[in-house]
Amino acid sequence: MWKMVYGSVRGTSHFESGTPCQDYCSGVGSGPLLVAACADGAGSAERSHLGSRCAVERFLEASAALDDRIPEKGEVEAWIELARDRVLDESSTQDVSPRQLACTFLAAIVGEGWAAFAQVGDGVIVFNGDAGYDLAFWPDNGEYANATRFLTDDDYRDHLRIEIVPRRITELAILTDGLQMLALDFAGARVHDRFFAPLFHTIRAGPDEDALRTSLLSFLDSQRVNERTDDDKTLFLATRSNYDVPASLSDEPS
Repeated sequence: MWKMVYGSVRGTSHFESGTPCQDYCSGVGSGPLLVAACADGAGSAERSHLGSRCAVERFLEASAALDDRIPEKGEVEAWIELARDRVLDESSTQDVSPRQLACTFLAAIVGEGWAAFAQVGDGVIVFNGDAGYDLAFWPDNGEYANATRFLTDDDYRDHLRIEIVPRRITELAILTDGLQMLALDFAGARVHDRFFAPLFHTIRAGPDEDALRTSLLSFLDSQRVNERTDDDKTLFLATRSNYDVPASLSDEPS
């Protein structure tokens, strides 16, 4: 079984400009199987918040029939294509170009002894490794500063990354690029373990998921975080409930 908590908060720059939160995240846990997806709408795309929601919800729908078996890479590709199709359909409904619903996309499917990760664009998928935390993919920021790839791009398949990991994973995090500066050591091209370890400890030791979500949203919108980033911020955290390690609720990432 999985214990999970996730949420998105609007960045301070979006608050000041009156722009809605363009991130969206959701997840489903059933027995040993966990499926989660997050999307980050392009800041320059007027209705990208709709694209993010459409992509995540459709991916979860498409992958819902999977039991605890390792999916084929082609299956994951097909589910992402369906997610993209839903975004394109929504752009037609809105009578705007697909670019107006542009979003990055990250997904994780974790079973009992395996995991499948997929990503288009920036953002981060993190999971526990043999020594610290591992990164599924380094964020794809394109050829220029502050640029990335989007699910709505015509050539998105050229930039779609999928990895199947044959190992048991007990801790999973997905975050959008608003938190990358806190979560990653860019100089060393690695994960900041000290950012994630206290978060996972809190999830394992914390109360019910509603209370944890309130705490998570408060953290994401805290002064300490907002001083480091003015972008929207999304964080998905999950731990296997049978993986019990003592923790302190007072532990917080620095």
